Amino acid sequence: MIVVTRCIVWCCFAILSGISTRVVAQASTLLADIRAARIPDDSRIATGRGYQGLGGRDFVTVGSTVYFVASDGVTGQELWKSDGTTNGTVLVRDIHRGPNGSFIRELTAVGSSVYFVATDGFHGDELWKSDGTAAGTVLVKDIQPGTSGSLPMEVVEFGSGVAFAADDGVHGYELWVSDGTDAGTFLVRDLIPGANAGRPSSIYPWKANTMLFTAYSTVGREAWISDGTTAGTRVLHDIYPGTFSSAPSGFQSLGNVVAFVAQDGVHGEEPWVTDGTSSGTKLLRDVNPGVLGSRVGRLSSLFRGSVYFKATDGVNGEELWKTDGTASGTVLVKDIATGMYGSLPDWFTIVGSTLYFSAADAGGTELWKTDGTTNGTVLVKDIRPGLESSRPEFLVRSGSLVLFACDDGGGLGRELFVSDGTAAGTRVVTDIAPGASNSAPSFLTALGSKVVFRADDISGVGEELFETDGTTAGTQLLKDIDPMYTTPSSSPQDFVTVGDWTFFAADGVVGFGNELWKTDGTRAGTSLVATVVPIHNSNERPTAARYANELYFCASDSTHGYELWKSDGTAAGTRLVKDIRPGTASSTPTDLTVYNGKLYFAADDGVTGCELWVSDGTDAGTVLLKDILPGIGFSCPSHFCVADGLLFLSATDSNVGRELYRCDGTAAGTVLVQDIQPGGRSSDQEGLVAWRGKCYFGALRGDVGRELWVSDGTSAGTTFVKDINPGQDNHSAPKFLVAADDAVYFSADDGLHGPELWKSDGTVTGTVLVKDVLPGVSGSNPILLPRLVTFGNHVVFHASISRDTPDLWVSDGSEAGTIPVAETYDLSVGTMTQYGAIRSGQLIFNGFTPVEGREVHAWTPGFATSNVFGEGCGPAFPTLETTAPVLGGVSRLSGRGHGNHPGVVLLNQPTKPAPLLGCNDYVDVATAIVAAPVAGVRYQSTISIPNTTNVLGMRLFLQAWFVTVPGLFPLQATNGVEWVVGQ
Repeated sequence: MIVVTRCIVWCCFAILSGISTRVVAQASTLLADIRAARIPDDSRIATGRGYQGLGGRDFVTVGSTVYFVASDGVTGQELWKSDGTTNGTVLVRDIHRGPNGSFIRELTAVGSSVYFVATDGFHGDELWKSDGTAAGTVLVKDIQPGTSGSLPMEVVEFGSGVAFAADDGVHGYELWVSDGTDAGTFLVRDLIPGANAGRPSSIYPWKANTMLFTAYSTVGREAWISDGTTAGTRVLHDIYPGTFSSAPSGFQSLGNVVAFVAQDGVHGEEPWVTDGTSSGTKLLRDVNPGVLGSRVGRLSSLFRGSVYFKATDGVNGEELWKTDGTASGTVLVKDIATGMYGSLPDWFTIVGSTLYFSAADAGGTELWKTDGTTNGTVLVKDIRPGLESSRPEFLVRSGSLVLFACDDGGGLGRELFVSDGTAAGTRVVTDIAPGASNSAPSFLTALGSKVVFRADDISGVGEELFETDGTTAGTQLLKDIDPMYTTPSSSPQDFVTVGDWTFFAADGVVGFGNELWKTDGTRAGTSLVATVVPIHNSNERPTAARYANELYFCASDSTHGYELWKSDGTAAGTRLVKDIRPGTASSTPTDLTVYNGKLYFAADDGVTGCELWVSDGTDAGTVLLKDILPGIGFSCPSHFCVADGLLFLSATDSNVGRELYRCDGTAAGTVLVQDIQPGGRSSDQEGLVAWRGKCYFGALRGDVGRELWVSDGTSAGTTFVKDINPGQDNHSAPKFLVAADDAVYFSADDGLHGPELWKSDGTVTGTVLVKDVLPGVSGSNPILLPRLVTFGNHVVFHASISRDTPDLWVSDGSEAGTIPVAETYDLSVGTMTQYGAIRSGQLIFNGFTPVEGREVHAWTPGFATSNVFGEGCGPAFPTLETTAPVLGGVSRLSGRGHGNHPGVVLLNQPTKPAPLLGCNDYVDVATAIVAAPVAGVRYQSTISIPNTTNVLGMRLFLQAWFVTVPGLFPLQATNGVEWVVGQ
């Protein structure tokens, strides 16, 4: 090691202190309110059924708990539950960290659990289950590894688990079952062998361990029966002979038989019945003789030994029918609306000995009831007199009453009504949205002695969760899940600093959605660059990067699709690099990363699939580097990391799954590092980040679960660091890895504290919890700002605690030094701050305030910063990195040299890049000061920082230059490093 003398360093700072730019600490400031207005926030409550029409009637009840999907304005739409109390209405788990939501659907109650489909942003849409706790809300199985997901559909209870349709990427959409474990989740049968899909639908559990469903096969789309095994899964009956499809649907049990709807090519769509055998599967009744069919509607639940439905006999229109499973018992109940139009009965709901439903007669669509006889089928009340309709919907039983939503036309709007089956007892419960506005109650669901539902009071809390006992006094807001009134936001994201400018994507005033903006950290210097539309990705998957002293990013101009673009900060200088996938289709470049003087990324040219590409900034120089998964398969390289002269990445191969690769810049040198999860299954690396010459990441291995790993680029040097959450079925799930001066920081869950802030120095003992920010098993779910956002040994992160607690935190790696930013630095912005970039000692980030909404802010905390920028020049491509220049401390310089050739680290005031002998001169070598001599394949040195306020806030550039001995040329240079001296 070469140690620079104290005299040289003091002289450097003494000379430069008079001329160098200073960065003065300051509080956070709003740089631009790009979009300004004010609107109320709704929690956007949904059933989680995927379809919110007539099929999405209810939330899902498990015991005394109701589950639903909602957004609190911070987490996006996620899984919530309620026990009918305000305090018991809570978020179960933020599955997809951040505001994007996990796209939950197919909520299905099974025993004490609820199953559903969701994505956590890493595994794609897959099957999950929850016991109502954050720790017990888990991925059941990653059926199709990678971010595409198996997209499960038709999730229904089956046995002690569920049955569903899913696509594993090999067999197409086929029938699966699950008992809630990884091992117990398997393909039942490949109905159409190969990549073609059987596409099971209308899956219906019947009797013990038996289900009926509809699927394609060699005989068309027909009814199938299954006991959950391959051998026990067969076509029930070829109703429409040959390759034609009878398209059965609407299975409904009548005890020992099941009624359903199908067509045989002769009778049209009619009611059928089956006893589970081919011979016992037959047409129930040809209600409307001929090929037109009776237009049978959804079959209701069993009521007094029959199921009820709408159908037309060709004379009476679509009216109320019932069947007991026999031809003679399949009859018209009543012709409610005489003539050919029909009453269109729907929303069948059983209350005691009465079946309520909506139907239309000459007085419009109103509330009706039946006891199963013609005379007992009567209008309850013409709620909206005249020809217009009250349109009752979301009928639900509440004790001996029926509750529903309708509009009486009397100036109340669409509100909550109740009925005891009499006209006098049919009335509005309360006017939730006063006046003629509609509160539009929906998803009415019984929960104990009450009913919970979604409604919108318009001017107060917006669309939120309400409850009722059927009385005015007992109808009230259960919880305002998202209680904010906010401003439409420009939602700035994907910040990248290039020189004195930080670029970002924001939804601006032109109206095209996301556009390219830039800022120099001042209000006057924040402006629109161009109206191209940058694509957005997660803060662990960069879609923009500094390269060749310009901004490179993925964007669309509506002509070329999403392709590779670059910008010098002007509209004229913002241009397409290459149309990789010609035409309007998109190659969608992601994970833009600079390595050895070129730009590497993933893209899809439409021929080779999503593979590894490289660019020198020109059209001709933008080429496919390697087709890792040959053919039209997708290796989809991601999570790039440059460490010790190698480019690391995660990629998929058909033989090993998604595993860790390294690249030396050549196709031949792009190879598998280690098959971490052997046997064709994927370890799914994520969050790769370089620290001290190695690459750290999260990965899955069967014996330890998903934990923290490290690699030096060799198989032997690729190991897991620590089993933070011990056990093969437990996962600490490291995410949002960021490299600071003293450690790698990340979010992890040890099974005791929930997801919290951790750090690691690469050793077991040095991998520790920094602070339990939110005590308990829920955790604060830290989201660390992108990998380049550090202030020396300080990291900035978002923590989810409560709406009244600042969300932006800073940590120096100690428990005492992990504090809310607003507590010390007068920073009032918050609410999911998760994107940012460092610019000359400033943090440029997307902050939120109730007045301006989510906009671009700048914060200068006075911390020391050391940020790498630009590229070195080859063929050795030496590197330079340093720790931050803390006042009175010692900064460590290190990197890869030019073999054993000598070099010097030069230091100067900030200067614009200039070409010099084929390299980028970032320090103006003609005027720069020698800060340290260096040499060696891997060199180290130190610089002492004066302990005087005269240098506080000083901004400096560093770069190492090497010569070839015995000759002086060619010169080779490293990347640049920007210093801001701070605390």
